[in-house]
Parts: sequence; structure tokens; C-alpha cells
Amino acid sequence: MSPIRHLPVIFVNGVPGAGNQTVAQTISSITGYVMIRPGELVRTEADMDTARGRLIADKLQAQEEIPEQLIVDLIKEAMLSQQDAKGYILVGFPKNPRMSNIFNSQVKWPEKIVALQVDNEVAATRLQNKLSELGRPESEINAARDIVRDAAHKVKNVHKRFGGHVITLDSSGNPKALASTLKEILSDTIEQSHNRSEESPPCALSAPAVHYQPPHAPHAPHSPIPVTVHEDKEVAH
Repeated sequence: MSPIRHLPVIFVNGVPGAGNQTVAQTISSITGYVMIRPGELVRTEADMDTARGRLIADKLQAQEEIPEQLIVDLIKEAMLSQQDAKGYILVGFPKNPRMSNIFNSQVKWPEKIVALQVDNEVAATRLQNKLSELGRPESEINAARDIVRDAAHKVKNVHKRFGGHVITLDSSGNPKALASTLKEILSDTIEQSHNRSEESPPCALSAPAVHYQPPHAPHAPHSPIPVTVHEDKEVAH
């Protein structure tokens, strides 16, 4: 089993079009942490011919929300598969407070949340351009403003939950220009995380089972809950 609980975790969290991936890549180059893209995990899993993969594919086809627990399960598995990592950067995560509750309960609380602030119109324009480059349907491109507006409310609630863990950055300009600011802000986080890992020995966290059971939302940070993997489970975003 891989001890990952002691490893630092950083959330890069903003609306679609805020520059989540660009900022995450910058942080990765500064820290050496592994980037984990939940959206990519979901899409990859949807191609798997397993019960979980088919469930996710059906949800995507119907344009329904993927259960938060399934997304966290995929993230845990990705973290465990890269056990030599110095730390992890979760891109565009979490999408809502419930998703953060599950992750905080089953894995750990993040060291920092890099909250990206950007004007909704700027984000919508970026998103439209990205969707157009990807060849997405016109209906999806035209829905960019609605997507950003809906996401903005959820992201704001996520940021409120973490309080002092949040670093707020304006990403209205070129997100790549934030490198020096990020390096300065995150230096103490990296050092503190290293010190904590030396003071207390890491505990093993097992990979999750496929079964989906929504946990109760925690009211405050507490110790992660080990989740046992069934070796005959089907692994299938």
C-alpha cells in the first residue's frame, strides 16, 4: 500500500476559462508535484469496458453530473499509482463543497487552495475559444457563459469553506505571468509540509472500493479515513 497521506496537496480552483491548467503547470514546475486532472480521469474511465466505466459514459452521454464519490475514487487511484510523487496538484478541483467534503474526509485537507479570480466574460471567451479549438458542437460553445456563471457560484462556496488555506490570484491577464508570485507564496507551504512529514510518520491509504456510498460532510479537518481496495474490483472519469 502507498503512504500518501503525508504528501502535500494543492488545489487549483477556478471557473472554466480561469487558467486552471496553466497555473497548475506553473506550480508543478516550481514544486515538482504531480498534476492530476480529474476531468481527464473521468474521460479516460468512460472508455473502459467496466461497470464503472459504462456508468460514467452513460452519465456523460446524458449530460448528467458524475457522482462526487466516483470522481474522488478516481483521484485517489491516480495518487496511489504515483506513490513516488513529491506532492499532488489537483486541477480544477473541487467542483463543489460536497466534493471537497468527501476528499477531505477520505484523503486529507489540502495544504493550499489556489483560488483563481477572473471576470466571467473573460473566462467565457477563453472557454469558447478552447471549445472551438476542440471542435465541440456549436450548442456547447454558445453555452460557455452559462457554464461559467453556474460554476462561479459553486467555486465561491468552495473557497469560503477553506478560509485561511486559500490563496486568491487574479488570472484575468496571462496566467503564466503569475509564476514569481506563486513561487513566493508556496515556498512556506512546501517547507511546512516537509517538516510535518518528518515529524509524523506517514500512514497508508488504501485504494477505494468501487461501491458508492456518500459520506457525511465533515465540519472540520480531521484524520483521513482508510478505504480498502478489493483486488477483484473492476477499475474503470
